[in-house]
Amino acid sequence: MAGKGRVAKYQADRTNQKLYFCRLACQAAESSHDKQHYQAHCETAIFHLYGSFLAFMQELVQFYSLDVVAPSLTDIERALAVRTQVSPEVQRLQQLQQQGILANIERAYQRCLYTVIKDQPNSEEGIDNDGAKTPQDLIVNVVTLSNQWLPDAATIREWRQQLLTLIEQLRAGMVEF
Repeated sequence: MAGKGRVAKYQADRTNQKLYFCRLACQAAESSHDKQHYQAHCETAIFHLYGSFLAFMQELVQFYSLDVVAPSLTDIERALAVRTQVSPEVQRLQQLQQQGILANIERAYQRCLYTVIKDQPNSEEGIDNDGAKTPQDLIVNVVTLSNQWLPDAATIREWRQQLLTLIEQLRAGMVEF
């Protein structure tokens, strides 16, 4: 039992660490005077914010003693259904994933990953010296794109606080007897 507590504590520490890194990235964005640095810090904050959600799912897997390596809410729900268990935490997270804070975080995360593709759907490929097509220089594309889709640091900070509050509420309900 002591080993289980140590692993569960590690999982909670990992979630807290990702939330902390998100806060640091927001602070860096707010102190940045360069558009590209600001965008980079905001994207970093979003990555850490989404990472904290993933880390919390690992906490749930550990709490329910599930054998799920890279869990999603659906994976956790399925594993619990086999045991005829239901997780109020998973139900709450699924609601917020459909519409709410998690939906906003996931949408921002997806936009960070696929911004070049979404913002330039008709971009052409370049031609190299041999006449073969090569992808455009993604670095140039990323730094020249408008970042209007990117939430500002204040919004990300607000999402972080909402997610932190949610996680604390869910953890309070996860009491082992």
